Amino acid sequence: PHSIYPWAKLDLIPVEKPPSSSHHETAIFWHIPKSGGTTIKHLYKCFGVSVADKFGAHIQHHEQDTEIISFQPWPKKSRTTYVNVDVSNKEGILHASALGLVPSDKADIIITTKPEFAVGMLFDKSHRGRFLILVREPIDRLVSLFYYLQVATWEVSYRPDWKKLSLLDWSQKHAQSWRDFLVKKIMGKDQFTEEEFEELKETVRKYFVVGLMNEMEESVNRFNAAMGINEKTTEYYEPCMSRFFWDHHQESGEAHNSNEHPKLLEGSPEWNILAEQNSYDMRLYEFMIELFEEQKDALYSYQ
Repeated sequence: PHSIYPWAKLDLIPVEKPPSSSHHETAIFWHIPKSGGTTIKHLYKCFGVSVADKFGAHIQHHEQDTEIISFQPWPKKSRTTYVNVDVSNKEGILHASALGLVPSDKADIIITTKPEFAVGMLFDKSHRGRFLILVREPIDRLVSLFYYLQVATWEVSYRPDWKKLSLLDWSQKHAQSWRDFLVKKIMGKDQFTEEEFEELKETVRKYFVVGLMNEMEESVNRFNAAMGINEKTTEYYEPCMSRFFWDHHQESGEAHNSNEHPKLLEGSPEWNILAEQNSYDMRLYEFMIELFEEQKDALYSYQ
């Protein structure tokens, strides 16, 4: 059998283990760009669970705080509950770690783009985390990113110059910087062997609650099961689920931060270039589709 990453083994809760009824658990959600993460963030804010993401430290001058608190910045308008940290960068994660974010039990879910670093720094063997990941077909994600960053003035990585490029040009000249993005992020390094890729798969199998963006509602049901969120535990469970998923007159799970763009045909020159550049991410995604089937029974046995 392949070995498991130490940070997962030491600091995460295995998928087959149900949520604890006796002590608070903190989930950690890896927000992968253009993979439905914005919807997840809005949903958990709707539930009113306490969220540690990039905003809490910067609202109402909380970056000066010397202890972890959770607070509702706009109690008359919104149930959104923040923890006073910024876990979007390494400096912020180290600060949150020094203040004892996870042992404080103030955060229900940590939402970050730095999964491997955040797990290693924020959790330990007495305070293990529940790891949630939502993935999208890798080529679809890259094509979405190409069109999105041309118009997303609010993003640090906004690229108006890409408007002049065809997708083929972009695939050949610019897409390499996202090569095997998922695999490299989980490993925390750029170079790896086939053996290390097998270790990664074993780690994902045992410790990652996998969701698929094209199975959004089902994925959220599983995340909720892993976090012990249901109509009994969470007052706003039904109104929020119906707003995001059941009441299709309003906003479907795809609506948040989505950006319409043409679909890329499998086998086209652009598709082939991106598939070759991202062969490990493609393999990981296929593996996650299988896991999505496999994990169902374990997650539904929690209830």
